[in-house]
Amino acid sequence: MKKSLNKQLLMNKTGDEIQVALVEEGRLAELIIERPESRRSIGDIYLGRVHKVVEGLKAAFVDIGQKSDGFLHFSDVGTTTEDYRALIEDDDDDDTAGSEESDGDEMAEGESLSAVVPEQNGKSSARSGAKRLPAPPPDGEDGGRRQSYTQMIAGKLKPNDSILVQVIKEPISTKGSRLTSDITIAGRFMVLLPFGGGQVAVSRRVIARKERSRLKKLVRSMLPDGFGAIIRTVAEMQEESLLKQDLEKLLAKWTQIEEKLQDAVPPQLIFKEDTIISSVLRDSLNADVTEIVANSPVIYKETLNYIQWAAPEMEKNVTLYQGKLPLFEGYSIAKDVESIFSRKVWLKSGGYIIIEHTEAMVVIDVNSGRYAAKREQEENSLKTNLEAAREIVRQLRLRDIGGIIVVDFIDMLDQKNAKKVYDSMRTELRNDRAKSNILPMSDFGIMQITRERIRPSLMQRMGDQCPACGGTGVVQARFTTINQIERWLRKYALQNTTKLQQLDLYVSPTVAEPLQQSEMNTELKWFLQHLLFVRVKPDESLRSDDFRFYSRKNNKDITAEYGDL
Repeated sequence: MKKSLNKQLLMNKTGDEIQVALVEEGRLAELIIERPESRRSIGDIYLGRVHKVVEGLKAAFVDIGQKSDGFLHFSDVGTTTEDYRALIEDDDDDDTAGSEESDGDEMAEGESLSAVVPEQNGKSSARSGAKRLPAPPPDGEDGGRRQSYTQMIAGKLKPNDSILVQVIKEPISTKGSRLTSDITIAGRFMVLLPFGGGQVAVSRRVIARKERSRLKKLVRSMLPDGFGAIIRTVAEMQEESLLKQDLEKLLAKWTQIEEKLQDAVPPQLIFKEDTIISSVLRDSLNADVTEIVANSPVIYKETLNYIQWAAPEMEKNVTLYQGKLPLFEGYSIAKDVESIFSRKVWLKSGGYIIIEHTEAMVVIDVNSGRYAAKREQEENSLKTNLEAAREIVRQLRLRDIGGIIVVDFIDMLDQKNAKKVYDSMRTELRNDRAKSNILPMSDFGIMQITRERIRPSLMQRMGDQCPACGGTGVVQARFTTINQIERWLRKYALQNTTKLQQLDLYVSPTVAEPLQQSEMNTELKWFLQHLLFVRVKPDESLRSDDFRFYSRKNNKDITAEYGDL
């Protein structure tokens, strides 16, 4: 049985930045930050334009108006591409199409894709008359069938085609957004599938058969023809009126999307996900949340309005913060926020973990530190590893670390102890909303984890790359830079026949120091060697591995002309 946690939601607004903290048992567990220049885009729906189709990658690149094209894998094209195309293409044969689709059967090859079904709520909607793409064969089945499916999808998607897509993963580094054409609209109690074909599914976390059956029958009876739904865990034991109200909101959103598509021109944003406050309340609100605090009257009012609709019994838990200290300091989590940037995280036992980010993965090293060896080494290692496992999962959630994670635990001899650490890690990951996979500890004490990554990690969003080291954590030795400068001067002197030229050398102050304090005057030495007048000038804007040569005659940067930097 899952252990109940005492949770708090703290909503902190400072200037244009909104921070939402999920606190579990007095410790910061998750932190979501939104700024005007980096608003969340998960769930946003765009009318995009296919830029190119790369059959070798089994993907299409779609222009949705962002800096980089979105990535649409063929497996995310889904089975309803033609349904969405029917919404966005010009409808020249409305009368004919309306008469041909009355039985809801698939259209014959060559007929119009812009067929519409009878009006729903006074609106016409392209739906069951549109031709559907067949679902892909399962991964384990005949490779030829999957190859033909890939070719068929590639044939359907053409450059300059308009396509309705939804963001399922935000841009990370130079990679564009990950997209899908299977559109979903998330609500408090259910997720609406506009082209779900009447299918209704229930969250696996709703265990009771009777309740699962009740929810399915209830939602199925409320859904309009052609729609589907996924019933969320929080819908368990909820009244019919609340479920109906949630569904009506979702259907209203879909109607707005249909209306906006009528005269939309790609690339264009069609639907924007809820605000960060509504999204967090929708996804995090459950019976474990005992307190919801906001330091802004505007956020407090938005929270209260949502709670009064979604969970009126929790209205008493919502308060407007009145403390003298800043909100996070008042709840003693300010230090937890600051720790996000630290490589080293201390454990209560005296051990610690080191978190290193690389291009391909995140590596975590567990160390016993000053943990006193009063017990046997095996017992000490087990206790430190178990404590580290709990802290590692907390840090993964807190920093929103995704992708491949490799953990180097302290070596243990007993395989039973290794299994205890593995089981502990699995138990802790159950509290994480992000999907993850974990492999048992290897003979070398290595554990491999993959965690769902839908946006850049919190460190990437809150921090800037170090101007001194470029993010590597290591700067080039200044004497190495001096050697590069001298090689440049030799090359310049050989290629330039005009002697006694005057140059200005700009370097970092850390590099200028040994040049200016050398036993033999560096500028004199270079004059004797190369017959050049060089004047050294410190420049704080330059890194220690960088330098710039300027001709004093015309103040022109000539560095790149005579050698690579």
